Amino acid sequence: MDVSKIPSALLVPRPIGVDTGTTAPLGAPGDLAPSFADALKDAVQDTNTKVQAADRAVESAMVGDGSLPKAMIAMQDAQVAMEMVVAVRNKALEAYQEIMRMPV
Repeated sequence: MDVSKIPSALLVPRPIGVDTGTTAPLGAPGDLAPSFADALKDAVQDTNTKVQAADRAVESAMVGDGSLPKAMIAMQDAQVAMEMVVAVRNKALEAYQEIMRMPV
């Protein structure tokens, strides 16, 4: 996953419940920044692409068309991307479980 693709609007902390008037909230009409769901969807698609590329690189290395170092690099890249997606999923699940444990 290429973290440089994360829009700066998602990285800027904003106070909760305070309208600064300088930027539109994320998800508002005319907002150019993608939502968290879109960013997560892109990350999963990017990870899937890397896994498929790693599979092709391994197949090429096995039949003698590709090089082993390129296959290893592709596999490591796919593994790091997968670990990142799993870590985000685990954090989201932990947050959901913490919210569900809150008293009403």
